[in-house]
Amino acid sequence: MIGLKKLGVFVVLLVLLGGGAALLFWDVGGECLSTLRTGKAQVDYLMTASDAEGGIYALCRTEEGYALVLGDQNGRRMARWELTAEGLPAQSTPSVLYPAAGGAVYLGLYNTEEETAHLQLYRLTERGRSVELLLDRACTGTNLQEQMASVRLSAFSQVDNVVTFAVLEGDTASFYQRTSADSGLEQLQQVTQPGLQAATALSDGSLVLATRDSLLRTDREAVSLTNGENIIQITQAGTGVYYVDGASLKVFYADFADWKPYNFLDLEKEDYDLDDCTDLWVTRDGDVLLLMEGNTLLLDRGSTVSDLSGMLCRPAAQCVLILGGIALGVLVLTVLLWFVVCEQRQFRLPLLVRWGVLFGAVALLGTAILVRGVIRPASQQMAQREAAALLGTAAVQASQSHDGQEAGDLPQLLGDSLAAVQGGLYRDAAAALYERDEAGVWTLVADNAGGMAGSRAELWAGFDWALAEQARTAGSAFWSCTQGGETHYILYQMVGDQLLAVDVNGTGLLAASWTGCQWMVRGLAALAVLLTALALAILCWITIGLRRSLHGMERLAAGERDICVVQGGGDELTSLAEDVNALSGALQAVDRQQNELAQSYRRFVPERVLSLLGKTSILEVDKQTFVARDLATMMLTFQFPPQVYEKSGRELFDNLNEIIERTASIVTQKGGAVFNFAYNGYDSVFEEGSAAAVSTAVAIQQEVLDINRERELSGRPPVVVRIALDEGSVMMGVVGDENQIEPTSISSSFSVVKHLVELCGRLEANILCTESVIDGVKGYGSRYIGKCMEGGQAIRTYEIFDGDAYEIRKVKETTGGQFSQGVYALYSRDFAQAKRIFLSLVHHNTGDGGARYYLYLADRLEKRPEEEISLDSGL
Repeated sequence: MIGLKKLGVFVVLLVLLGGGAALLFWDVGGECLSTLRTGKAQVDYLMTASDAEGGIYALCRTEEGYALVLGDQNGRRMARWELTAEGLPAQSTPSVLYPAAGGAVYLGLYNTEEETAHLQLYRLTERGRSVELLLDRACTGTNLQEQMASVRLSAFSQVDNVVTFAVLEGDTASFYQRTSADSGLEQLQQVTQPGLQAATALSDGSLVLATRDSLLRTDREAVSLTNGENIIQITQAGTGVYYVDGASLKVFYADFADWKPYNFLDLEKEDYDLDDCTDLWVTRDGDVLLLMEGNTLLLDRGSTVSDLSGMLCRPAAQCVLILGGIALGVLVLTVLLWFVVCEQRQFRLPLLVRWGVLFGAVALLGTAILVRGVIRPASQQMAQREAAALLGTAAVQASQSHDGQEAGDLPQLLGDSLAAVQGGLYRDAAAALYERDEAGVWTLVADNAGGMAGSRAELWAGFDWALAEQARTAGSAFWSCTQGGETHYILYQMVGDQLLAVDVNGTGLLAASWTGCQWMVRGLAALAVLLTALALAILCWITIGLRRSLHGMERLAAGERDICVVQGGGDELTSLAEDVNALSGALQAVDRQQNELAQSYRRFVPERVLSLLGKTSILEVDKQTFVARDLATMMLTFQFPPQVYEKSGRELFDNLNEIIERTASIVTQKGGAVFNFAYNGYDSVFEEGSAAAVSTAVAIQQEVLDINRERELSGRPPVVVRIALDEGSVMMGVVGDENQIEPTSISSSFSVVKHLVELCGRLEANILCTESVIDGVKGYGSRYIGKCMEGGQAIRTYEIFDGDAYEIRKVKETTGGQFSQGVYALYSRDFAQAKRIFLSLVHHNTGDGGARYYLYLADRLEKRPEEEISLDSGL
């Protein structure tokens, strides 16, 4: 059951995170999927061009501005420029794209941010990061199409880094050139030619002008266009120019030498349909780049047609990496969250956090899905219906009002009528009038965008042959499509035998429709927030009640017992609180029993002993428990006068316990552990070493002085306490049988301190210690008192007299140097000198037992020099 629950949590997390990633990376993921599925980019490109070295360029629109893709004639993508510099207008329509030598790109844009459009020319360098405005020319006209048709840019040419182009305004061409990267534009000359359609400048400085009926070179005679040619693009190449005939859909070449154009390439082929042509560009080799439907790029070399669409989209490997990275990121994040929720916390994530976050995520994801999947499509359909209704009404009204007038005025009249619609949503409406010949070919009669009459309809970006035939049959047809990343609404309406086509950019319509649907989005978001807030409030109420009971349980687990949880409501939360209170009472009773039992155990095995054994409870101790450590050892013995031991049992034990309690408590306070209680003393050990042992011994002797003063005042005899100290390895463990065990310690140090305690009585010393303890004596009064023999080894012995009575301690401090001289004299076998020194010390301080004992030794050894010298001599 737990495994199934964990699997369900994993699936829920995966669905939520996957849905969020899909919404977050919708555009990138859609583009990658489209590339892998169809091999074509999801992005619609606007223009294409090539440079003198054969590099291919394609321009597309992005949310931040424009992007320029660079590739080669094999269809491989070489680079991508993001044209997001602040110098470019936010709302614009591309006019010209010209890649120059040296990596610079000239980009012509119609700035449509204001009511009157402006033709602007920019020079882009440093991969589009540097933008230079070269030209800004205001347009004239009633609607946007008329304004853009009033001012146009000609074809560009470049010779020796000198870029030349012309600005066409009606029948006038103004030529400009840029000679270097540091110079601005220089105006060359202005030429006026009736019926001017296109222009370019040649390498020898002469100009080529195309009119409706001739191709004119300024230094040569004009070439008559007797077959109704419509020159729509001129490109300089080698010793001549290429130009495109919009009427015959053919590419011609005119050589400078004989200045006679001849047919070079035919654009009508079975490999492609010009109805789908978005833009075309004639290269310097006479080949034609064709941008089809905004996502297919073809290179027509005459005999062959190459597909270069691969450069328009990301490489397949990159798409796989992006999609794989997104999927891997979702999976890794899902696993991490699942581990935190299910494994690390074992489903103990706070209720409010777990379900609150889950409910909020579901509400957010559901709202986003409804907005993207329902509301947005509904707003798009609303905009489409509005555009269809308005365009149809406007077309009918324009046709009726135009009866009897010149046919060529109808597109202009319809464009002006749509531009006058309130809000300016139709100011960029493009209107064109077509007619169909006997061969079924549609040609342009007139439009409001400055197109040349007689041009084939396929060159119009919004023309669709099948839709035109449908309109010719049904009387009208409406179509919604995407061009250059923007939605366009196209209406075909038959006006007599002619076809009226209206193309409207739907960006503004969609924005207005989306604005009208904002109340639905806000309402849906408010409902999601309200439901989430309500769910969080309910979860918060439940969590508060649970936390009260859980807090009580946590306090019980932490050791508190007097717990009272107050919870009203009379529901399951109240029952839970009452159960916690009942548990608190039961645990208090159990704790009282355990405390009593533990107190009884501690009387026999103190906690300090358990700590030294590495245990926390007496229940953990058995006969297998032992430990070996370096510890300081202390043996304490005490003795009363004989009359005390003659008293009754009760009084005798009162005396014994008084001394043991008052001295053993000092050992415990100083961090020592007491072993082996006896009627005349006990043993103890210290983890903190000799310093703690010395401090404890001195404190005990000072406490004994207070005890004896109290006993003297009460008429009781004094007690004598002797202490010996050593430091070394100690084995501690447990001994006993199945029914009874007790801790004990084993160490050679206990033999040493037992010997030293015996010497204490002989030397009348209160505290004796070995040389291993002497480092802990710093700060206390001490003196070297000689050697004793234990186990065949000589042990250097020291006396600590800080616990002596004040008078004795002061004399020992002042005579310490003299005492040491006497000890060294004795061990040097200068017994006479030793006798004199110790005799003097005893004379001044009859209470110095060490001096008296050494006086006795000096006298004995003087008579028996063959005896070994030690504190044990004379026994």
